[in-house]
Amino acid sequence: MAPTTPVTVDRAMFSMWGQGIGAEIMGRLKFGPQSGEWPDDGWEGWWGDEPPFLTPVFILTRYPRKTLAFANGTSFHFVDASPEQALSLAHDAAGGLDVRIGGGPSTVREFLRADLIDFLHIVIVPIVLGSGVRIWDHLAGLEDRFSVESISRSGGLTHQLWNRNGRV
Repeated sequence: MAPTTPVTVDRAMFSMWGQGIGAEIMGRLKFGPQSGEWPDDGWEGWWGDEPPFLTPVFILTRYPRKTLAFANGTSFHFVDASPEQALSLAHDAAGGLDVRIGGGPSTVREFLRADLIDFLHIVIVPIVLGSGVRIWDHLAGLEDRFSVESISRSGGLTHQLWNRNGRV
């Protein structure tokens, strides 16, 4: 029986999103819009009662707070840590699986600068949203550490797969 939705490169790429992931690290702004001290407003992330991660998630922040745990297995841990420290915590929690650096761009840049990323999947969308945060600033020579493959779609969406040279 044929699938009801055509299989596309995009569907294939996004279907692999959670495979083999045992923990995630993200920046504070990916978790929520607040900055500074945490307001007492009950905010538990953009995702509502069922965040899609299903793993421990470590939020990098200068303002730690109590862990938030959800019935689906997602737990948000708020840590004031360097990339190396956060990665160590996430590895311990991942149970032998991989750790995803989920973003945003400042967090990804910090981990690239610290040379802690082995595989990177970047999706380029052909729209201008505003000024935003630039992921590639101060990363001269980064392309020498990775082999890069690009897959472009007719609508302009481009997947870039950055594979670390010399690591399996």
